[in-house]
Amino acid sequence: MKRTNLFAFAFLVSLIAACSKAPDPLEISGVIEIQATVVAVDATDRTLVLRGPQGNEMALRVGPDVRNLAQVEAGDTLSVSYYTGYLISMAEPGQAGSDAEIAASRAEEGERPGAIVGATMRATVEILSVEDDGKAVSFRDTDGRIRSIQVRREDAQNFVRQLSQGDLVDIRYSEAIAVNVEPAESGS
Repeated sequence: MKRTNLFAFAFLVSLIAACSKAPDPLEISGVIEIQATVVAVDATDRTLVLRGPQGNEMALRVGPDVRNLAQVEAGDTLSVSYYTGYLISMAEPGQAGSDAEIAASRAEEGERPGAIVGATMRATVEILSVEDDGKAVSFRDTDGRIRSIQVRREDAQNFVRQLSQGDLVDIRYSEAIAVNVEPAESGS
């Protein structure tokens, strides 16, 4: 009889542990890339005329922080990459809070023009309610505001369905933009 109770207890403990397993972190990210051809450069006015992929043209004035503008010529290719990403995971006890980091870099003197800037923000939210189908979740943010959102992505719905009232969820949002100029291909 005692042995049966011991087995039942062990089974119950393993069942509770399996049911309360934290969901695996969820990563959602994407990159948008666009290229434009330099049509004209006015170094005195610090203006570039760019032609986009659909043939539309626009003038872009750049500030003095853009180094080495004199190296840019008509026919060069300006490439822009924009990254956004979320990393959503269960928060470790005692790790709740929020913070932000920003980093930037630009071309050195004499190099081709280019720059990158990025930011990461982190916040821990407290789950207040979750719809059974995972299509909506309500939470309290770090400022104490209550928010409700619709969850459209299936992978995010799977994550949300594993949450319970009172869970702390760590959300990291990152974005970065990189810009560089490549010389025109010779012979074109």
